[in-house]
Amino acid sequence: MTDLSFSLSGHTVLITGAAGGIGSALVVAFCEAGANVVATDTNREALTRALADHGDNGSVLALAMDVTEEEQISAVLDTVTQRFGRLDILINNAGIKSSESLLTGNRGKIERTMKINTDAVLLCSRLAVRRFIKNGAGRIINIGSSLSSQGAVFNYQAGGADYCLSKAVVHDITKLLAYECAQHRITVNGIAPGIIDTPMHGRPREETEARHHGRIPLGRVGNPEDLVGLAVFLASPAADYITGQMIHVNGGMLMNG
Repeated sequence: MTDLSFSLSGHTVLITGAAGGIGSALVVAFCEAGANVVATDTNREALTRALADHGDNGSVLALAMDVTEEEQISAVLDTVTQRFGRLDILINNAGIKSSESLLTGNRGKIERTMKINTDAVLLCSRLAVRRFIKNGAGRIINIGSSLSSQGAVFNYQAGGADYCLSKAVVHDITKLLAYECAQHRITVNGIAPGIIDTPMHGRPREETEARHHGRIPLGRVGNPEDLVGLAVFLASPAADYITGQMIHVNGGMLMNG
C-alpha cells in the first residue's frame, strides 16, 4: 500500500546552489517538512546570508562546495554521513545563466555553462548514487528549465543557446539515470521551472510580467515557492512510484509536457 505521508522527518537532503532564490526556498521547505538539510554553494558568504534565518537550526548544515570538483563533493558526502548517518535525497539545483550562441559564442563560456549546468548534475548524481546503493534507496531531483529545454532561443527570457542546450541535456540525464537507478530503488525526477522571479533571472518582476503575462495562462510569473511543494512531494514516500518524469511548473506557459 502506498505511503501517503509527505513528512521527511529523519531524512537528509543535500541541496546544491542553496544560496540562490530557488535554492534558499528549497532549504526552507525541506526544513519545514522535517528533513535534515545540507545546504551547499560555491560562495560560502552568499550562502550564509541567504540562510541567515535558518543558520541556528540544528537541522541545517551549510557547506561550501564546488559542484564541478569531485573531491569537494566526496568530502561533503563524507561530512553528511558523519553528521546525519546517511544521505536520502539529492537536489541538483546549482546552475548559471548564460547567453552564448553555439556558432559564434565564446567557447570558454559555453564550456563553463555545460560544466556547471550539466556535467555537475551527472557528477553529483554518480557520487550520491554510490551512497544510495549502500543504503538500499534514494531520491534525486534535478532542476531543469521549462522553456529553455525546448530550445527557446528566440525567447530572451530563456537564456542563450548554450543555456538551452545545458538544460535540455539535464532533462535527458534525468530520464536515463531513472532507468539505470530503478533496480536500486532510487527514483530520479526533474522539475522544469518556467519564468521564475529570482536574482538570476536578472529583470524586474514588473517588466517581466508586462512582457509575458499574456502568454502565461495563470497571468503571472512564478515565485521560488511555487516549486518547492513539488520538490517535497517528489522526495516524500507518497512519490515512491514516480521516476523518470520532468514536471513543468510554468503557469501553463508550456502545456505539451
